[in-house]
Amino acid sequence: MERTTRSKVAFALTVLITLASLAMAAPKTERSSRITIEGRVLQINAAARTLLVTDQWSKKLYLVTVPKEAGFKITFGMNANYGDPQFSDVRRNDRVRMRCTRNKEEHLSRLSDGREVVVLTAVN
Repeated sequence: MERTTRSKVAFALTVLITLASLAMAAPKTERSSRITIEGRVLQINAAARTLLVTDQWSKKLYLVTVPKEAGFKITFGMNANYGDPQFSDVRRNDRVRMRCTRNKEEHLSRLSDGREVVVLTAVN
């Protein structure tokens, strides 16, 4: 009788732990839409506050909209020692690292020269 009870409790705990681990491993929509980009700035559009960044690891092109409150880091360039750089501190060919989120309405776009880019928005 005691052995049967122990085996039932062990089986119930195994099922409970398995279900809990599956629930924790499920992707969250907000978390999966945020990515970190680290790459070189190709173009700067000051009027639209956008940066065209090529990712150094995946070689993808990203068109990042940088709102006034968004933070980023210049990792290599003339203003790399700034603790909290502004949009005006970024120069062409600087390396930047920024946390971004995907736009809900459109995440792929095409530049005038035919290259495809992923459209993102910088966040804190």
